[in-house]
Amino acid sequence: MATSYTSKKLAFNNAEQFKESFYEPEPTTLGYVFIGNHIPWTNDDVPDSISDTVKDEKSVWDNMYAGKRVTGNDVELVVPKIDWTGNTKYRQYDDTITLSDLLSSNTTQNLKPMYVVNTDKNVYLCLCNNVSSNSTVEPSGQNLAANGVIETSDGYLWKYLYNVRASNRFLTTNWIPAPTSTSKLDYSTSANIAVDGELSKIVITSGGTGYIHSNVIVSAFQTGCTILTVLSTDDTVSPNLSAALKNTANMSIAGTGLGGSYYVASVDSVNLKITLSTGATANGGGSNTANALALTTRVYVEGDGTTVLSQPRLSGNSIQKIIVTTRGRNYTYTNVRIFGTGTGATARAVLPPKFGHGFNSAKQLGASNVMVAMKIGEIDSTEGGLISANTTFRQYGLLRDPYKYGATIQANTAVANSVISQTTDLTLVAGTAYNLNEFVYQGASINSTSFSGYINDYTSNVVRLTKVRGSVQVGAPLIGANTNPSGRRVISQKNPEFQPYTGDVMHVENIVKTERTDGQAENLKFVVRF
Repeated sequence: MATSYTSKKLAFNNAEQFKESFYEPEPTTLGYVFIGNHIPWTNDDVPDSISDTVKDEKSVWDNMYAGKRVTGNDVELVVPKIDWTGNTKYRQYDDTITLSDLLSSNTTQNLKPMYVVNTDKNVYLCLCNNVSSNSTVEPSGQNLAANGVIETSDGYLWKYLYNVRASNRFLTTNWIPAPTSTSKLDYSTSANIAVDGELSKIVITSGGTGYIHSNVIVSAFQTGCTILTVLSTDDTVSPNLSAALKNTANMSIAGTGLGGSYYVASVDSVNLKITLSTGATANGGGSNTANALALTTRVYVEGDGTTVLSQPRLSGNSIQKIIVTTRGRNYTYTNVRIFGTGTGATARAVLPPKFGHGFNSAKQLGASNVMVAMKIGEIDSTEGGLISANTTFRQYGLLRDPYKYGATIQANTAVANSVISQTTDLTLVAGTAYNLNEFVYQGASINSTSFSGYINDYTSNVVRLTKVRGSVQVGAPLIGANTNPSGRRVISQKNPEFQPYTGDVMHVENIVKTERTDGQAENLKFVVRF
């Protein structure tokens, strides 16, 4: 039976394309953040529910009274904000585990996703969680000299990715923006962090058994010597010297006279001699225990990269973990081999995505969400007189690719204004004022209307209407349900910017009422998820 999967990168790609669609000189997406619904909910303290139906979308259009065009500066990829919390376990990055799992939480296990945000708004990727231990030390700093790798005293290994400036408007309590490269201007990051084929982590897949580290006393040797004669060993498991040496081939050996990374190239257990991988760098050895050499399990990484050194840690006679002391780079494949006195230990190296951790943090952290951040009232409270500052709104969202009023094709930046009014505006003869939110109509009675709407705003001779039904009759009176029983005669009509019910309502949020007042601006932020 065939198997398949759809990568989480598809959602990221869709989010990235959606974001980029607002940047183009002639955007493929003409989007507007809209506000609407100045009429109270059934219970004005509890917003009405809404669903993705044709009926509800038309209701959104009826409620809409203003909007502002979205530009590339108003959108950004974001990920959930995972604040570092003490005594919490974080998943460690692993190239054999799905991104969905790496980004998931498990409350019962006190387990959180593989990245954190610290108090300085630095974002870190967890490379090692110290054999599934709790994190007790908050990561800090950038450590660019070590390509952003930071080891904390609790045994965790973190990778610095980027810092979000406090002024970044896409940073909220629940979300944090994520850059798609190390060159984004609104983030503090560095190309130094992205190391292609970086090897920072080796995972134990089986600890094996029978692994012992011991000290050996060898005869005095001089610089350049490659063959050492063993005098004694502290191996209590194999007190017989010949037996103790039998399984030491390829183990690491270190001590006075041996600089760098030495290992036992071969063993003559009969004649009690070991051959070094490289000639001694200085004199050493002798019967003094202070000159003993340490024999330890050796981890060797085969592959196409360079410069990786590691140290195994034992628990009893098994290998508990392997600490990478010198990180490698340029690996595309690896084979980890373990040499020591025991058997059965296996391990694998964990490699980063192509070009390294932090090369595209947004992709690596699964940024399949786009935040839209818009300020309405940025020019002035009314955005040049187009948006009422005397009313309320209880609904906002994102509108894509509407048609100009009366047109049969979608609008573009050449014909659509950056700030729009979606009310139907009627110029009336002078007379008594209507009330805000009042139902007004033309027709024989309130129950038999040829035209109707609700007052969103008014001046001495103009009323702005939403929820319009029917066609206005110029010259006929506009009657108020609560005022002007005789009405005021309509002189002219101005249509809304866009043809109702065209384009797509991409996102809607129903909220408790927000009062608009002169001198005030509203910061609207919402997340579109892919």
